[in-house]
Amino acid sequence: MMPAPAPSLQGFRPSRFADGCYLALRVTGWLAVTSACVAALWLLFFVMLGDFSFAGTVLQIENFASRYVVADGARQDRFRLLFWLASAALFVLVAFFRRHSLGRVAANIPHPKENPHGR
Repeated sequence: MMPAPAPSLQGFRPSRFADGCYLALRVTGWLAVTSACVAALWLLFFVMLGDFSFAGTVLQIENFASRYVVADGARQDRFRLLFWLASAALFVLVAFFRRHSLGRVAANIPHPKENPHGR
């Protein structure tokens, strides 16, 4: 009994669906890492306010939370707006420094007319 021949990769062309899934996963990962960097920058802000100690950081976060809770609705709305605008600015800043990794995402998808060298 002869073993089955290996499938030929000569005529193999990745589907557009597979390329789309690959691209979506890479972009989702890029967005997740960039968002995590923004969260880490906010944490670093509170660590700096707390003089780089755990107790000071926790006290600063507690102070921040208690003042937010006792504020009236209009001040909470203004703070939320300020927070999201600052977060968006941080996201744009981090995304600017990470733009090269996003540019390589589409470059890793093989071109359908590319010759499979060495196969």
